[in-house]
Amino acid sequence: MKLKKLIKKLNADNAPPDGWKKDDAVAKVPGPRPGKIYALTGGPGTPCIAAGNSWEESVVKEDEA
Repeated sequence: MKLKKLIKKLNADNAPPDGWKKDDAVAKVPGPRPGKIYALTGGPGTPCIAAGNSWEESVVKEDEA
């Protein structure tokens, strides 16, 4: 069974009684973007992924590089 058919079957078999709604969709988790540089680790007070900051907060600006 092809993946596309399997997904359709699973969605049909597991649909709520009133059908799927937009709110049921899985939200996309923001991630790194091509062409940007991110701080994965950093010193105290420096926004970085390891400290729990978001990808957007961890972007390294040109004057910091």
